[in-house]
Amino acid sequence: MLGMFALCLLWAVAAGLGEPAPTIVAIHIVRHDVFDLTDPQTSSWPYRAANALHTLSRERFIRSLLLFREGDPWDPQLAAESERILRGTGFLNPVHIYPKPVAGGVEVYVETRDQFTLELAVNYGRLGRRQKAGISISEENFLGWGKNVYLDARSDPERDSITAGYSDPMFFGTRWRLSAAHREASDGTANEFSLSYPFFSLATPRAGGVTVRRESLVEYLWANGKKVVSGDTLRRSLVVWGGMRLPGNGDTTRRLVAGIFAERAAFSRWRHRQGSPYPEPEDRELVGLQVGFESQASRWEVVKGFRGWWRQEDIPLGPNVQLMLGVSLPALGGDRLRLPYEARYFRGFRRDSWYRWLSLSSSGRWEEGAVVDGVSRLEVGAAQVGEGGLRLRGVWELGHRLGLDRQLTLGANTGLRGWDPDTFDGTSRAVVNLEWRRRLTGEVLHVAVLGVVLFGDVGRTWGARVGADTGGWRANAGIGLLAEITRASVLRVVRLELAWPDRGGGPILLLTGVSLF
Repeated sequence: MLGMFALCLLWAVAAGLGEPAPTIVAIHIVRHDVFDLTDPQTSSWPYRAANALHTLSRERFIRSLLLFREGDPWDPQLAAESERILRGTGFLNPVHIYPKPVAGGVEVYVETRDQFTLELAVNYGRLGRRQKAGISISEENFLGWGKNVYLDARSDPERDSITAGYSDPMFFGTRWRLSAAHREASDGTANEFSLSYPFFSLATPRAGGVTVRRESLVEYLWANGKKVVSGDTLRRSLVVWGGMRLPGNGDTTRRLVAGIFAERAAFSRWRHRQGSPYPEPEDRELVGLQVGFESQASRWEVVKGFRGWWRQEDIPLGPNVQLMLGVSLPALGGDRLRLPYEARYFRGFRRDSWYRWLSLSSSGRWEEGAVVDGVSRLEVGAAQVGEGGLRLRGVWELGHRLGLDRQLTLGANTGLRGWDPDTFDGTSRAVVNLEWRRRLTGEVLHVAVLGVVLFGDVGRTWGARVGADTGGWRANAGIGLLAEITRASVLRVVRLELAWPDRGGGPILLLTGVSLF
């Protein structure tokens, strides 16, 4: 580590003096399997069997994700971005890229550890009275080339469904990305196809792609944890886009994107579940052009102990901005003049053990002189990074003339953990979550880290249409156990929590693998 620090310091001094950076004369890929079989603690048959079932990531695949090659000058910023890209696969963690000085320049070592990607699982989750179950088989690093193949069968309160999908981040060995999925459900079907050449890195000059979606399902509105309105919905969309990186220097990358879009939503047979009619949501047809702007700062921190405890996590600092504005015209095939828009802003701050963030977003359509189907969202948060500490998050979502097919509910699935999911109806909502958590163990059996959490939630909804809102602020308090699955292909923290609501009565039980923060 001292050698790496000294080399980076010399590179910085040389850059400041205008001298060339050392040349990369060789790149060595050092791959580690899921478990180290030379370690007596992980050399027994269960760990050997796990490694035998896992295909180690191919060296060629790892090289294809790097932003540098032999003969290039050594650049610590490109190395750091390459680390983020490798960790972004989900199944390579931790990742370390470091140089070693040799005659004529440096040799670069890329050291990775695979996470287990083959999963045959029986899935179960519970949020109060709502349960979901299923069985799935997936391989997120098929044959070691980073391709994802999955088949998922599940049953939840909305529908029973079977989904088959495939995604390839390096289509035919290029940086084109392909993904496709098909779902057969008890109430309809859904399909999605996407082919794109993305902005693979901050320096990628051009990008583009096409995405097609079709969904024909029954949609529901909820109140008191139950379905109260249902209706048939057909949605179709097509987006063809292209983008370019704008000239500029520094640590901020700016891009311009443009494209064409088409969207159709048709609604029929919407009724209250007890049989009375419900006002039919308005059909819409949009066809037009859109243009967007992105600004992304190359400011990240690599930490442990934000969502999980064991894995490396890349947390952005920003500021990052995304803007998109479209125009749908009758002359192009739209039903009337509509201006869909979307805007996002993110900024993070790191000081000592604290990570703080601010996120703003707004989306909707401007038509007939007003915002329609709009949602504006503000999230602020702060968390102590490390083995334990406080975590605070506040979210406010304001609806603007929401369509009759949409609502903003509140319950265990949206952060108010003392009530069943979708208990409180609304077209706007707010929730504040305060937690204290602490890691209790090291890596238990080399597969999980255990922790404890104490929490309190406060929330409210307003603008209810099909059920009761919160009637003011509601609160709950609770306790739980956390388990970070340390060898899974994605960072996953299983939560087993009990939350007591302020109305009194027994607690709500939550068992889920979805992180709240």
